[in-house]
Amino acid sequence: MFTRHHALRVVVVTGLATAAGLSLAPTASSLPAPDRAAEQALTALVSRPPAAANAALPQDFSTRFGYRPTVANGLLGDPSGACSSPVPLPAEFTPACRQHDLGYDLLRYAGRSGRDLPPDARRSVDSRLGIEFENSCSTREESLSRATCLAWADIAEGFVRINSARQGYAVPESETAMSIAPGISLGVAAAGGVVLVVPGLRRRIGGAR
Repeated sequence: MFTRHHALRVVVVTGLATAAGLSLAPTASSLPAPDRAAEQALTALVSRPPAAANAALPQDFSTRFGYRPTVANGLLGDPSGACSSPVPLPAEFTPACRQHDLGYDLLRYAGRSGRDLPPDARRSVDSRLGIEFENSCSTREESLSRATCLAWADIAEGFVRINSARQGYAVPESETAMSIAPGISLGVAAAGGVVLVVPGLRRRIGGAR
């Protein structure tokens, strides 16, 4: 069933992409020889238990990136990672963001070797982030609180996907204040969207207090 939650996802992803003047269709690129070790580790990160993902990491990963991934809430990630956002996000999102940070570092690992992973690799990391955002919201018992959390999950995932599309699903680039300024403006608008949609969510779940 197409719910208000699904409608918000469509509005966030397509509306913000249009406002930013972006195309969500990535440009195909030829990557004949991706870094096999990074590719296997990234696949394990998004599809296997944390112990298996940790075992699949390249042997020199910690040395090259200066940290040893740890497990939090059942997710392997960068222990010092965080959710990069122009507005505060639910605290439950932090383990998912740290896993996403580790995934991006694996993309950078391959990039530094000159053997970038294909665009689908970055898409898979972003998709996993969205799934884990929603999973983290399920821990909230109160219906309205959970619905609000899901609304923020859609907005945060939308921005991540838009940024990946803007960068052509290539190796993640470092951002400057100037490069993310348009996203900050859109973030404020999206935050307002959550405020507007919450009354509707309240009605849909039966007037929860």
